[in-house]
Amino acid sequence: MKKNVLIMCQYFYPEYVSSATLPTELAEDLIEKGLSVDILCGYPKEYYEGKEVPIKEQYKGINISRVKYTEFNNKSKVGRIANFFSFFMAILLRFPSLFKYECVLVYSNPPILPLLPYLISRITKTKFIFVAFDIYPDNALKLGAIKKGGFIEKLMKGINKRVYGYATSVVALGNEMKHYMIKQGLVSEEEKIKVIPNWYSTNKITDSATVFNKEFKELREKWPFIVLYSGNMGTAQDMDTILECVSMLKNREDVLFIFTGHGNKASYVKEYLNSNEIKNAKVDGFLLGSDYTDILKISDVCLVSLAAGIEGIGVPSKTYGYLAAGKPVLAIMSDETDISKNLHEYNAGGNVIQGEAEKLKVLIMKYMGNREDLEKASSNARKIFEDLYERKICTDMYYHMIMEAINKGKL
Repeated sequence: MKKNVLIMCQYFYPEYVSSATLPTELAEDLIEKGLSVDILCGYPKEYYEGKEVPIKEQYKGINISRVKYTEFNNKSKVGRIANFFSFFMAILLRFPSLFKYECVLVYSNPPILPLLPYLISRITKTKFIFVAFDIYPDNALKLGAIKKGGFIEKLMKGINKRVYGYATSVVALGNEMKHYMIKQGLVSEEEKIKVIPNWYSTNKITDSATVFNKEFKELREKWPFIVLYSGNMGTAQDMDTILECVSMLKNREDVLFIFTGHGNKASYVKEYLNSNEIKNAKVDGFLLGSDYTDILKISDVCLVSLAAGIEGIGVPSKTYGYLAAGKPVLAIMSDETDISKNLHEYNAGGNVIQGEAEKLKVLIMKYMGNREDLEKASSNARKIFEDLYERKICTDMYYHMIMEAINKGKL
């Protein structure tokens, strides 16, 4: 008898980035609903600093199988591609064992991974669901990371034609991503696309106002207003608009900008702040656990951004943590994104277009100057989260989609 679900992803428990925690929490919730769930993932390295973990492990009823692959520098284009193919080949060696499932759910990272469930579905009647965290190679082309008309683009276009075409369902993280898929001809049947956003777990947010990190506590006592940017500072993020806005407010002693996270623009952010002698801004590394909770507690508003043209290709999941903490969000992205629409509909912050640093400054000063507006926006931000982005809401949508896929051939 076939098992219910296999989830294929590069990152999983115990790694701590959202691309690991999201499939982990999904698997936990599917187990709670009575499904059998196996995981085939990469061995933790890049986003894990604990003791060595076993190749095979049972965690909360989930059967985890991990594969080891190369550890070249992911910041290097060659290193990243080598790691992608190494991981793919390590999974390919397990190919004969992948036919025992009713449904395979596969994530878009690395972008060649979904080719395997496509092949399984062609050989057997196994259903497969493709979760598009982003759309490759479109994102790489937009950001100039690969050459238009080159081998990688042609290879990925061929893979996408098969993966999007034969998937039982394709998950888009937002309506703008769904529209992009349709416009680009990736999916011909609109009903195949399921819009399911990412989420944030409420158990990561505490109701206590106590700040345990001594440094953060001192910052909160010193600065009347704190603006937070947390998460990836990479090619897909517009950091220039934020930094230009910070420069406009550099002489103010009543506002502090905090940047925390990682990415290939993190060093650029540090250098910019230093070279422009900006004293009311600081950069921290990637924060975990209570440190991340504390940084959210001391912040008044939070920033999220996308580079121009990335809308529809990716969705910044850090937004959901901000909303869960009841923080107004100021977004640098198109008006047509779900995030921007949510913020305006609920009056929980706002958005500006890339390059509109002056308008971002005005938005920040609006909340600096009116504590009542800030408190209302905070309450509204939490309401967005409760209505749209709670974990149970989103994982329930996955459960129903998986059950629909499993039952599709049984009727």
